[in-house]
Amino acid sequence: MKLIKYSFILLAAGTMGVACNKQLDLENPQAIGNSLALSTDANVKQVLIGAYDGLSSGNLYGGNIQIFGDLMAATGEMNWTGTFNTYREVFGNSMLTTNPIILGMWTSGYNTINISNNVLGNLDKVNAADRNRVKGEALFIRGTVLLELTRFFGKAYTNGSPATNLGAIVKTSPTNGLSEVDFPARNTVAQCYTQIIADLTEAETLLPNKNGVFANKVAAATMLARTYLQMGDKFTEARDAANRGLTAATGNFTLVSSYGSAFNTPAYTSEDIFSIVVSDQDGTNNCHTFYSVPAFGGRDGDIEILSNHLDLYDPADARRNFFYFNTGAWRSGKWRDIYRNVKVIRLAELYLIRAECNQRLSTSVGDSPLNDVNRLRARAGVTALASATLNDILLERRLELAQEGFRVHDAKRLGLTVNGRPATDNRLVFPIPFREMNTNPNLVQNDGYQ
Repeated sequence: MKLIKYSFILLAAGTMGVACNKQLDLENPQAIGNSLALSTDANVKQVLIGAYDGLSSGNLYGGNIQIFGDLMAATGEMNWTGTFNTYREVFGNSMLTTNPIILGMWTSGYNTINISNNVLGNLDKVNAADRNRVKGEALFIRGTVLLELTRFFGKAYTNGSPATNLGAIVKTSPTNGLSEVDFPARNTVAQCYTQIIADLTEAETLLPNKNGVFANKVAAATMLARTYLQMGDKFTEARDAANRGLTAATGNFTLVSSYGSAFNTPAYTSEDIFSIVVSDQDGTNNCHTFYSVPAFGGRDGDIEILSNHLDLYDPADARRNFFYFNTGAWRSGKWRDIYRNVKVIRLAELYLIRAECNQRLSTSVGDSPLNDVNRLRARAGVTALASATLNDILLERRLELAQEGFRVHDAKRLGLTVNGRPATDNRLVFPIPFREMNTNPNLVQNDGYQ
């Protein structure tokens, strides 16, 4: 997605295309309502760009979602050495309710959902030829953000009862002003997943196979496959969504020839299903900020890669050799260079989801698990497997997607120990921010944070 800063205040969009013959007819720009801000095809599409801009925030896919996903489950493979206690709390699974970066994820998430809801509420203004695509993009953004909020602020789907455990807040209608502010209670984890699946399923049917830097059918199918995989027992649904994504990708997306060339790119590669575009003029890449080092424009090398992680790779593995040593520690090569795209969905993930689910189900929908895994191993320059077990596939997933934000979510769905704690530990769930609790009397705090 293209990161051109548009105002999140929908009132600003209403100034487009409004002309008056007399100065006295001019509306106060601070008083222009959504009736004007969302009055035309062009304005609704402008607001949709605002939703993408929200999605690209450093609090969301501009880096923190990816960083949190791995930092929370470092388990001796990564180390936070930075001076920011906000991130150290996440690394140590000792989050405070007043942590501002956790608040930032919550508020940025719901701001982005609200913008999407405004688009969805004004589809009648969109040209008929573009309406399905615009609707699909807004649903993709809303469903994707709700998935992330539910995964971080709610217990895992497999942890206890999703029908009673509290997740995030499901919001499907826009809030257009102070008079419409309400105080909703949290929905259950099951209710959140139902909405996520509904949004992404419809988005998949509406979006084109390829859509420039914006959401496409393959991206929706991948997010849907992620959702089903996270539920722990929806392997058929996850497999089929991944296979649909790979089918739609045919002729539109392919794996790049070498692993290293998939990263540190200023533009989309053939493997990028969905990325956040960053340039020296615009955009945020917190992954670069905290993983990289001053020699490459980073901060202080706040996140180090430890030998326990490096030892997981075959010595000949290009993924192992992509790490680099700088300022006394090993660093992730994925986020080395400044002003480079943030990867959100790569084609490789779809092969891994399909392989895992086919293996669990003893099926070969689309291709065999062995072929899907060996496709990635061949790219990494390691010997092909003669046969593949579930553990082989899960290890390939771990190596291929390392430092891209998957580890804590995989640990939870697989029931792994995280930092010496069971995957069900309350400290692996974010607290509802204090400010939100203090403002909304209907919110219930997560276990362990009262």
